[in-house]
Amino acid sequence: MLLLAGCEPPPPVQEERHEASVPAVPPLVRRPAPRVVVRTGWTFNAGEEECTAMAAASGSSLLVTVRRDAPIRLVVTLAAPAQAPGSAQLRFTGQAGSWQVAARRAAARQLAVALGSDESALSRILVLLSGGTFEVGAPAQPITTFTIGPSDKPGQDWFDCARTKTL
Repeated sequence: MLLLAGCEPPPPVQEERHEASVPAVPPLVRRPAPRVVVRTGWTFNAGEEECTAMAAASGSSLLVTVRRDAPIRLVVTLAAPAQAPGSAQLRFTGQAGSWQVAARRAAARQLAVALGSDESALSRILVLLSGGTFEVGAPAQPITTFTIGPSDKPGQDWFDCARTKTL
């Protein structure tokens, strides 16, 4: 019997199975583009055909154009190499008040909006001339932020020009 027992094959050994572990891949985190902050100064031009006010510095600008029988136009130019999105929110906040409008791309680096040609549009410009923060883009991550100082006496004189063209 011992002979027969020695001839039997050994019982099967269960092999341990090792599954290959897949290393965890960290999630893709999109880092927001750095926000550009532009500290601007005002320049004004009061002409017979139009009145323009510009807050500009470092290749970025905010241009307000007022013409007779036309809506007040606001154009934002972004510094190179920035590209203007197809559309963006423009938000202004200052001591005299706040407002926001939606603008559309006018050129590769420009956004534009017609504010209208009424007292509401003029009041937005008056609030803008008082100084504050003008943001371009989504509230959580603006593309550009303009820090605009008050326009003082030159701005008041320019506003008189703008009012005569609008009203």
